This record gives sequence, C-alpha cells and structure tokens, in this order.
Amino acid sequence: MKSFRARVFIKFTLPVISIIVAGNVLLTWQISKYQKKLEEKEFLGIANTISTLIEIDHFDQLSSNTASSEERNFAGLERKLRKIMDDIQSLRSVFILVKKDERSFYVIAGASSKYESEQALLAGKSYPIENFPGSLMGFAVPFVLRDSSRFLTGYVPLRDAGGMPVAMLRLRFDPFNNLKFNRMVYFEILGITIFLILLSTLFGFFISHQIAVPVNNLVEGIDSIRSGNLDFRLKVEGDDEFGKLARTFNKMADSLNASRKILRGYLYRTVRSMVSILEARDPYTRGHSERVASFSEKIARKMGLSEKKIALLKETALLHDIGKLGIEENILNKIEPPTDQEWDIIKKHPSIGAEVLRPIFFEKDAIDIVIQHHERFDGKGYPYGLSGNEINILAQILSVADAFDAMTSARAYKEPMSKSEAARELKEKSGTQFNPDIVNAFLQILEDEMHHVLG
Repeated sequence: MKSFRARVFIKFTLPVISIIVAGNVLLTWQISKYQKKLEEKEFLGIANTISTLIEIDHFDQLSSNTASSEERNFAGLERKLRKIMDDIQSLRSVFILVKKDERSFYVIAGASSKYESEQALLAGKSYPIENFPGSLMGFAVPFVLRDSSRFLTGYVPLRDAGGMPVAMLRLRFDPFNNLKFNRMVYFEILGITIFLILLSTLFGFFISHQIAVPVNNLVEGIDSIRSGNLDFRLKVEGDDEFGKLARTFNKMADSLNASRKILRGYLYRTVRSMVSILEARDPYTRGHSERVASFSEKIARKMGLSEKKIALLKETALLHDIGKLGIEENILNKIEPPTDQEWDIIKKHPSIGAEVLRPIFFEKDAIDIVIQHHERFDGKGYPYGLSGNEINILAQILSVADAFDAMTSARAYKEPMSKSEAARELKEKSGTQFNPDIVNAFLQILEDEMHHVLG
C-alpha cells in the first residue's frame, strides 16, 4: 500500500511538475516567436526609415547604359549607404536595385560590411532575379525573409512622388545582440523551471492542501506573459515557500520585461539618430525636438500629470517629427507657401511617424502623441479632425510646445518672434487651435521664468 506522501507525489506533484515544464517550454517558444516578430518589426522600421533617405527621382530615367551624370549621382548614393552602414551596426549590407528587364536586376549602388559574405554583389552589375528570393514581392511591398543562418534579408520598394515603385532597397540585418540576450533569458527560464520543480515536490509532500491556489496563480502568470503581458506579477504573501515561488516568478517576469526594454531602447536610439539626420538637413530646425520636449515636460509638470506620463511625453516628443523623413526635402524647406498637393503630402507626416514608432512604443499614448500633435482644439486640424477631449491631452500639450518653438525659431522664410509676441499668439488662439488650460499653464511658466530672470 502506497504511503500518503507517495500518493500525493503521484496524484498532485507530478501533474504540477508537468504543468510547470510544459508552461515554461510553451513560454520559451512564445518568447522565441515574439522575439522574431520584434526583430522583423525592428528591421522593417529601419528599412522603411532608410528608404525615406534615398532620393529616387532620377531612377525612372535609368537605362541599362548608365550615363556619366547618373554615375556621379550613384557615387553619392554609395557614400550615403556607407554612412547608414556605419550608423547602424547591425546592418551587414544595403543595396539599391532597379529592374533591368523581366529576368534580371541592375545594382545601382551598395555597401556591405567586412563580415558580409555576398562579395559577388557589385554596383554596376546585373544579376538574375533568381538570385534574390522574394524580390518580386519586395518590389511592390516591404518584405522580410529569414534565411537558414540568423540573418534577415529585406526588400523595400523605393517609390517616386506618384507612389510608383521605381527601385528597390535590399538589406541584410544581423540580430546577433538579440540572440545573445535570448540565450541568457532561456537559461534563466531553465533555472527557474528546475527551481519550481523542486519547490513543487516539497509542497506536494508537506502542504499539499495549500498548493492548488498558488499553482493556479502560477499558470495564470505564465499564460499572461505568454500573451504579452510582461507587467503581470504574482501576489507575494509572507516569507514561506509560496512567497518564494511568487518572488521567483516575478524575477522572471522582471527579466523578460527588461529584455523588452533593451530591445525598445535599441530601436529608440536608432530612430533618434534618424531624427538627428532629419534636423541636420535643415539648420533652422536643429535642436527643435529637444526644445519641444523640454517645453512639453514643463507644461505637463505644471498641470500635475503623473511622472510616468511626463516621461512618456518627453521621450515621444523627441521623435514627434520622425514622419518628416518621408517628406521630400524640397517640399519641407521651400520658401514659398506649399501648393495644395504639397500640403496634402506634408499632412501625412504624423501618420508616417506613427507607423515608424509602432515597433518601439507599446503604449497607446505614445502613438496618439505623434499622430495627433497637429489636431486642433476646434476640430480643424489633421489628420482626423479631432476636437476637444477627443484629442489625447499629451498630444495637446505637445501641440502648444511645438507651436511656440516654431514661432520663436528662425526659418528661411521668416524672422523669429519674441517670446512675448509668441505668447500673445498662443493666447489669441486659445480655445480655437489650442486647449485653453494648456495655454494658461504655459503662459504661467513663461511668466515665472521671466520673473526669475528679472529678479
């Protein structure tokens, strides 16, 4: 006759151990899938951002016999692609291709790292389409392939002003840093799995009647993290074995959350460098994002928003104009007022920016800030024509800060306003373009700063 401990071990502990092992195997598998999706989103974000830096107006005039004037242009592209390679260490190669005929591509320009094995791919040469799996799809829409090695290969169409694809960007990306971090997470999950098995065995022999609740909580936690909720934590009650189990699980969740933050930080730095490139294109806008972020932080703090929202607003404000990378430079920097067609193009930059930042920010507020920062309080803004409280309060704050910096900064087509002139302009548009509460808070900030300077 089996003892009670043996029966508990067989009837309870072994199923619990099976749940833990299966849950962690499933968790590991889900993390791997999630990581691959993040890598592909990161890669597409980088690829789409790079594609906005490539001037492609002259590609549609390209023939198989390249003219010397085109060669000079392509030499410039070579330098630009090499600069991009230097800025983004994970890129292994980047090439620009045009369709020579139905069976081959012509390589316009390119750059590759010393680690890239595709040394046979040379600018000025033609290659069969069969050499580029997936390229026909990539000529129409962004497309990513993962080869048998760890590398990602992506194709992004380069479109003319009419939206027609005239060339294609081919990139290879090495997510090596992500793989190293994944191994660390997997080993930690393995250690936690072993630890949980030992705890479950002890609990099964000594306090079997108390195991059901914490085990169910643990399974719920595994399911939550598997579904992407990395903020889920088990409630810690006391310092007994159940408390240790909960703390161990929470440490695992903290580790996974930290891995997501590291990935987000990498993407954020990459896009931030793109914003620096954007502002470097126009000396009049240099430092604009930093000033807008500073003004936004002051307003949010004056209005008593939480530190979490203030931090998110400041972080997003630094990237709020990233969508302008998708707008042609001759439109952004022209002195004359834009035509109706050009104005329609300019109005797309909030939507472009939101799409670029979706792989970075999981918070809805961050995407709202970027896509809504040109909405107006009276509903006459863009892109959606939202009004009043329909507009995210953080986006409304950014709108005031953005407008004030634009008015007080020099532009090619105007002299800057003084702070007092800009303040009067904000006050005049309070209740129409801007939220009156936000304008009042900002005017109080300006007044306090002026008193500080004078006294």
